[in-house]
Amino acid sequence: MEKGTYGYGKKKLLRQCLFCGICLVLSFGAVFAGYLATGKRTNIWTIGAVFPMIPAATFLVNIIARCKGMPLKKTKYDQFAAVSGGQVTACDLILTANQRLVPIQALVLHETGIAAYTASKKLEGKETERDVNGLLKSVGIYAKVQLFTDYEAFLKRVGGIKPPASEEAREELLKKREELLVYSM
Repeated sequence: MEKGTYGYGKKKLLRQCLFCGICLVLSFGAVFAGYLATGKRTNIWTIGAVFPMIPAATFLVNIIARCKGMPLKKTKYDQFAAVSGGQVTACDLILTANQRLVPIQALVLHETGIAAYTASKKLEGKETERDVNGLLKSVGIYAKVQLFTDYEAFLKRVGGIKPPASEEAREELLKKREELLVYSM
């Protein structure tokens, strides 16, 4: 599944949980095997058990970040897909702007900017918008982000956005989308 499509977030979360579990099993298995082989806790197997913990910790951090930005429910996504027909969209993104996780459940790229929806009620709207705009500007994506925490207002805004007028404009928006996806988890 491609980054930016609906369902990517859940699939990535499940994969990271699986890899974290494998690393933990390897680590605890090495400790257990060393204890069975030598009868002591301090042995060479204990040192080997430390190495799988490093990727396990990395996976765990990503799992926690993914849990903060769960994707839209299927019914809400179907509404979004119906309203945004013909437009350049992306779903299930997590951006790190100014040391803050910004989960974006859905967004629409248009010629004058980006309309995005986040289900996180803890984010202050204007401050988070400023941080995301700063992130995008720093990486060379010049588009003004309008961040919504109210889903109905977001759908109303998406309904008012006109699809790209020409194929060249659509290609430019697709290029911006790809550049944006690079900076998403």
